[in-house]
Amino acid sequence: MMNSENAMTSPLKKNLKGIVFDLDGTLVDSLSLTFDAFNHGIVNQGGKHHTPEELMKYFGTGEGEIFAQIVGPERAEAAYAACRDYLEKNIDAVPLHRGIDELLSAVKTADIPVSIFTGRSWNTTEIILKYHRLLDNFVTVIANDHVDHPKPSPEGLLLAAERMKMEPSEILFIGDSPVDIRAAHRAGAQGVAATWDLMANREYLKKVEPHHWAEKPQEIWDLWTRLSKN
Repeated sequence: MMNSENAMTSPLKKNLKGIVFDLDGTLVDSLSLTFDAFNHGIVNQGGKHHTPEELMKYFGTGEGEIFAQIVGPERAEAAYAACRDYLEKNIDAVPLHRGIDELLSAVKTADIPVSIFTGRSWNTTEIILKYHRLLDNFVTVIANDHVDHPKPSPEGLLLAAERMKMEPSEILFIGDSPVDIRAAHRAGAQGVAATWDLMANREYLKKVEPHHWAEKPQEIWDLWTRLSKN
């Protein structure tokens, strides 16, 4: 049974027209390097090394805001610069998840509009997408610094839908985090819990009641094929 929030915000049943992806943990296997880059920035500014679990408690806001909370506002900019530099120098350690290249090729061949809504800043998002030569694949890329309110606010997803000239209910939003699914519910989109990343937590995802589940990228194409015919 849906909880009250999800019941009120679940999308109407209608044909799908587009897909919006989260980035980290969904399109790219980036979390390991992300943790290393964050710690590089933190230690660079005199902070202590954080475990992945400790860092993930801050996720949801942009990198600058996270550094401000950890090392203080006066050191946040320098910490972020060190983090960004570390990421750029080690970008080859951020591969696409297996099956993503084939999925993106399939949706491009089928002329399905796709976009990105990520909690990462535009600066580091651009680094990753340029490295993989993917920038031209998307109608729009909404990063954390493009919105006033981060996930689980639906603001970025609604902006993506507007730029794609679609209703939110015509969109699949695919992400590996509970905040992605909550954003989908609040926007009125259909949320897909992507569980192919090793850091994806099915227990936490189950609590926010995704509309759909996918254990590998191929299942997104199968899901799209089935739902878009309704």
